[in-house]
Amino acid sequence: MADSHGQYYFSVVGGRKFRTALTVDPDVVDLYWFDDNPPMVGFEKYAPDLYIRHTPISETCGVYRVEWRCEYRNEPFLVTGEDADSLLVYYLGRSEPKARELGLTIEERFVATGKFPKSEVENLREVTTQVWPDVAAAER
Repeated sequence: MADSHGQYYFSVVGGRKFRTALTVDPDVVDLYWFDDNPPMVGFEKYAPDLYIRHTPISETCGVYRVEWRCEYRNEPFLVTGEDADSLLVYYLGRSEPKARELGLTIEERFVATGKFPKSEVENLREVTTQVWPDVAAAER
């Protein structure tokens, strides 16, 4: 994948990890397999090396979101992509004056985006969050 710092989802089914897409139906996910041969029954061929299986979410052991986070000048950011030697970012702080000071584009209230050289960001890390089943909701 060219954009190695973008967000993506994966699921675990039958002990295997599959790239996953959420669908408009909250009870169904699409599992993706990129290979010449389908890994399991139920996958349909959509392209020479792409198979998709519409799968009830209850058949997965879990659905996870993977995203990248970083800091720039001690402020928190979500990485939304990359462009050559720069990272495209979404500001997670709540200070509009600070966002302006950092040279970010203010899209609307509490939404600021920008682009920083990779060499200037700190603590670039991958963060994986389980989105199904909702563990936090189950503990309430």
